[in-house]
Amino acid sequence: MGALRRRIRRPSPAMVVACLALLVALGGTGYANSNPTPDSVGRLQLRDNAVTNAKIANGEVTSEKVRNRSLLAIDFLPGQLPRGKPGPAGAVGPPGPAGPAGAAGPAGTAGVISSVTVRTGSVTIADPTKEDGKFQTRSVSVSCDSGEKAISATSGWSDDNDNLALATVGIKPLIVNSVVTGYVARGGNDSGQSSTFTLYVSCYK
Repeated sequence: MGALRRRIRRPSPAMVVACLALLVALGGTGYANSNPTPDSVGRLQLRDNAVTNAKIANGEVTSEKVRNRSLLAIDFLPGQLPRGKPGPAGAVGPPGPAGPAGAAGPAGTAGVISSVTVRTGSVTIADPTKEDGKFQTRSVSVSCDSGEKAISATSGWSDDNDNLALATVGIKPLIVNSVVTGYVARGGNDSGQSSTFTLYVSCYK
């Protein structure tokens, strides 16, 4: 048993000195890494999102340390950025599609219908020669009563026959102080006989 036992040799003084030097060297490197020199830490030494808001002291990031035109409007709170001047008006766009029809409105109040009176005037027109192209003409006028206004007029003949050459030459209003008070009409007869020409005027209050 005594022959198998090996003796552990003590390290030499040179080995001890070498180990101490190694420890000092390693300790110095660790100290240097934990206290970097100015401008020694850059983009390559930092991981993404390593510098957070909690790690930055208040007032440390000033305008001089922010690169010009590097911030976006979304980086500011609403209302912090001043509004720019309004731009010029754009071109008018095409009209949109027609909207749906709206609901029917309420019925209006019933109106008042004035009384209408048809007033007439007649004239007899005689023609000696039938259909020679020479119409015998006469005029007749009808006026509404005081306080009435004329709204329309028409004419007719006593002989209701399409074979007779009877015609209404014209009808025009009678105007007094910018108010239509009646109408005047002229009839033409080329039938070779006498016929009555009548003017009908509608008057209302």
